[in-house]
Amino acid sequence: MLWTGVEGGAKFGFGLQPALNSFLAGEPVFHSLHYRAGQSDMWKVGSTVLKHLLESPDDFKITVVTRADSQATFPSNPSITVKKGSYTDGPFLQDAFKNQDVVIFALHFMVQEAQIGMIDEAAKAGVKWIVPNEYSGDGLNESMVEGVPVSGPKRQARRHIEELSKTHEGLKWIGVATNPFFEPFLIRQAKMFGIDSESHTATIYSDAGAFNASTMDQIGLAVTRTLSLPISDKSNPRASLQHYANNFLYVSSFCVTQKQILQAFQKAKGDSEADWKVIDDKTIKQWMQDCQEGLKQGNMQAGWGLTMCYYMGEGLGGNYEDKAKQDRKVLDLPEEDFEEAVKRALKA
Repeated sequence: MLWTGVEGGAKFGFGLQPALNSFLAGEPVFHSLHYRAGQSDMWKVGSTVLKHLLESPDDFKITVVTRADSQATFPSNPSITVKKGSYTDGPFLQDAFKNQDVVIFALHFMVQEAQIGMIDEAAKAGVKWIVPNEYSGDGLNESMVEGVPVSGPKRQARRHIEELSKTHEGLKWIGVATNPFFEPFLIRQAKMFGIDSESHTATIYSDAGAFNASTMDQIGLAVTRTLSLPISDKSNPRASLQHYANNFLYVSSFCVTQKQILQAFQKAKGDSEADWKVIDDKTIKQWMQDCQEGLKQGNMQAGWGLTMCYYMGEGLGGNYEDKAKQDRKVLDLPEEDFEEAVKRALKA
C-alpha cells in the first residue's frame, strides 16, 4: 500500500497484490500502503489509519513517501518502507506508486491542489483505487458541496479520477465521509458548535438538528476494514469494494444534537443546568447568511462557519445516520457511547 503526503498534511497510498486469486479464495485483496506525515488534523487521521493497518491481521505492506528534507519519524516495523523525494517529481512518484493498488490522501485543506498532480502520477503507475482527500461531509449531497467552499476541490478530485478512468481502465475512487472530527473539533473547538465551556454559555439554534461526528480511531478502523473487503460479494454486495467504487464510505461514532452535546459537557464537568446560560433565539439560517456575506468580504473563517451550518442545520445534510448504520454493520464497527467519549476527551 502507498501512503504519501504533502506539506501540511499527509497522503496515503495503498498497494494491492494481484486481486483475482485473493478474491476467489475469499481473502482480503489489499496488502500494502504508502504514507507521509505532517502536523495537522489530517495527519492525525493518517496516523490512526496507519496504526490500524499495522494492527490488521491482513499483513499490509506499507511504503512511506516523505519529503527529502522531512524530519518526520515513523514506526519501526518490517511492514514499512520509507521513500524520500519531491511531491512534484513525476518519475519519483511513479516509482513510488508502482505495483501499488490504492493511494489514500489525507491532505491539509490549504494544500489540496497538490492532489491532482499526484493522482495523475498514480494513474500512470497503474494504481486502480484512490481514496481522495475527503474526511468531511457527504460529498454526494450536492447542496452541501455547492454551499461549502472547501468541498469544491474535493469534488474536482473525484471528477478528475473519473475522467482519468476513461484512459486508465479500472481506476476508481472511494470517498470517506466523517463529518466533524470528534476530538479536535467537537471537544477542543466546541465553540464552533455553540458550546462555550469556559463561559458556561451555550447557543442552541432553533433550526438545528442531529448530525454525525467521528472519532479518529473510528475513522482509521473504518478505512482499514474497508480496504480489507473482497472486490465483490454476490451474497452481500454492500460488503465489497465494488459497492464503494466511486461511492462513499460513511463513518460515524455518534449522531447527536446540540442539546446532547451540552448535556454531556455538563455531566462530564459536574455542572448543573443552572450553571449554564442558554441562548436560544438564534438560527442556523441567519448564521449561514452572515457567513455568506463574510465570504463575499474575503473573510475565509466564514467558510468554516458555513461548514458548521451544513453539519448542524436540520435537513442540510449533516445527518447521514441511515447510511452510517449500514456501513457500521458491514465493517463490524463498534457503537460508541457519546457521554463516555466526552468524559474521556475532556480528561485527555
